[in-house]
Amino acid sequence: MSEPTKTTYFITGGNRGIGFNLVKILSASPSNVIIASIRGSTSLPKNKELEDLRKDRENIHVVQLDITEEESINKVASEIKETPSFDGIDIFISNSGISDAYYEVLQAPKKVWLDHYTTNTLGPILVLQQLYPLLLLKKTRKLFFISSLAGSITGFVPFSLSAYGQSKAALNYTIKELSFELKSKDFITVAFHPGMVLTDMGQYGISKFKDADLKIAFGNFKSLSPEESATELTNVFGKISVEDNGKFYNYDGTLADF
Repeated sequence: MSEPTKTTYFITGGNRGIGFNLVKILSASPSNVIIASIRGSTSLPKNKELEDLRKDRENIHVVQLDITEEESINKVASEIKETPSFDGIDIFISNSGISDAYYEVLQAPKKVWLDHYTTNTLGPILVLQQLYPLLLLKKTRKLFFISSLAGSITGFVPFSLSAYGQSKAALNYTIKELSFELKSKDFITVAFHPGMVLTDMGQYGISKFKDADLKIAFGNFKSLSPEESATELTNVFGKISVEDNGKFYNYDGTLADF
C-alpha cells in the first residue's frame, strides 16, 4: 500500500508566540508535516522550546528566514526544498509581524512607517512570491494570513496605532487582491484576526495604553494566551473551504470586517 498523503504546512515566525503554538498543535498529528521559519540560528536560546519540540517530533523542520531581508527571502525556497521527502506546500501560514507604532499619525517617525510596511505587508508578499511554485506542486493551495482588526477600515478601533494599523490594512487589501488573482488557480486565500493575544508583543502593546480605557477601545474582546489563540485558529483552519476565499475571520470563526 502507498503511504498516506501528508499535509505540509509552512509557518513563518514559528519559534515563539502564536507561531510556535501553531507548530506545536499542528505537529501533534503525524499526518502533518510542519516547516517553520525562524530568524537566526536554531541553536539560539530564544528557540529552545522549538528545538525541544523538534527532538520529540520528526515531522517538524526548521528553515531560516528574515522577512525584512531580501537575500534571506530569496534563499528560503531552496532551504525548504532540502527538507526530507519534500513534495510541495499545502498550506502557507503568514504569521510573522511587528507592532511598535504607538504614535499619533502626525508624530510617527518615517522609520516606524517603513519598518511596519516592510515587515507586515511587503514581507508576506515577497515570501509568497518565492513559495508560489512550491504551492503549485500540491492541490490544496491554501493561503492563511494572520492579520489584525487593527487594520480594519469599517471596523476601525479608536486607538492610535499608526503604521501598525496601516500596514495591516495594506495586508488586508493584498489578501483580497490575491483571492481574486489566484482563484482561477484554485487557491483559497483568507485573513485571520488572532484576538487580543498576550504574546510579548501583545503585552507590550497593552502597556503602552496603561492610561487608556481598553474596554472602550476594544469592546468586549477577551485576552487570549498564545496557546488559546492558536488552538482556536487551527479549529477554524480545518473548516476553511472554497466558499471562504477572500474572507476575513476572527479566531473564533466569526466573520470580521475588512
